[in-house]
Amino acid sequence: MSPEVSPPSSPTAAQASEARWKLAFEANGDGVWDWDIPSGRVEFSDGFKTMLGVPPDTSWHDVQDWSDRVHPDDLAGVLACIEDHLAGRTATYSSEHRLQCADGNWKWVLGRGLLLTRGASGAPLRMLGSHTDISATQRVDADRRMLEPAPIGSAVYSAATGLTVYVSASFEQVHGVPRGTLTSVMDFYDDVFADPEERRSFRERVHADIASGDHMRMRWDEVPLTTRGGERRWVTAAFIPIPERHIIVATVQDITDTYLAAEALKRQTVHLRERNVDLVRFNRAAVDRELRMVELKQEVNSLLSRLGEPPRYDDRL
Repeated sequence: MSPEVSPPSSPTAAQASEARWKLAFEANGDGVWDWDIPSGRVEFSDGFKTMLGVPPDTSWHDVQDWSDRVHPDDLAGVLACIEDHLAGRTATYSSEHRLQCADGNWKWVLGRGLLLTRGASGAPLRMLGSHTDISATQRVDADRRMLEPAPIGSAVYSAATGLTVYVSASFEQVHGVPRGTLTSVMDFYDDVFADPEERRSFRERVHADIASGDHMRMRWDEVPLTTRGGERRWVTAAFIPIPERHIIVATVQDITDTYLAAEALKRQTVHLRERNVDLVRFNRAAVDRELRMVELKQEVNSLLSRLGEPPRYDDRL
């Protein structure tokens, strides 16, 4: 290798790549941060500030500008996650925590990042990452935890005639029909299901399961129900034959709130996973690029040393 080694043009390409990545995350509403660890200086994107209701031209350049806004109950855990990553105990940094907005309210964020470079001694030098607003996911999860089991409606039918012996008010309420509507098994499907396809599908499913004689098949979860009033619901239903009494006990429970909360959580989880794939892909490429630059600079310094000249680069990028 010739000692006349000129610095490569890679930094310009690297900067352009990072700029494109940051713009992509900004377009998704994420906030991006770039941390120079030895100096404690952090570059926060406009999107990061906007997420917290702070004007983009606000002067934020220090780690403390972020740490002062982390919820006191979350700070120790967040710092531990960062320390684990800087120490090499985790492949990436990831933490869910609360940040205080300009109006004093708290916003849940998912912080993710990756250490890009270390010095010759192994000291961490630079870390890059993003913050994603996950407040909606946290609210849905909290709603699910707080949901109390909905009342269970019940009805008793004669096994011989199919006529109702008893119908609770909640049984008819869950099915969206006026009190006194449900009087027989034969008319149940027509009385309850406004949508012909839902009516046909559930009738066939129930009849097949009852005909099987398998009592374990006589419970139906997440049954879609469009009421006569046009309301979309999801219910859990069950038939419990009691042959010695010649009756069938039917139960129903409205699980609409729980079902919708679970579906919203699933969608949000898929969305975050897809975005995380993009971050990991970029992080891997960034690490490879940074390592190549470090190796090349070290090689340049080594060649200069052989020529008796001082090093051109320090450990920093």
